[in-house]
Amino acid sequence: MTDADRIKNRSVLLEFLKFRVLAAGEEFFDSTGLEHRRQWLALVHPQALVLSDEDLEQIWNQARILYTEC
Repeated sequence: MTDADRIKNRSVLLEFLKFRVLAAGEEFFDSTGLEHRRQWLALVHPQALVLSDEDLEQIWNQARILYTEC
């Protein structure tokens, strides 16, 4: 995957998570370990599975900062 593809996939996933997090709040992040994230993404947003575990962790943290009141 090129750097441009990686950046695009990260931004698409972050945008996808925005409405999920805003609807659920902090509860969205309950029980969202890496394996659970990948299983959930396989069902609802499979194109994000090309991202590394590190990328997913960073995006989850960024979504928490941006979209919750923590």
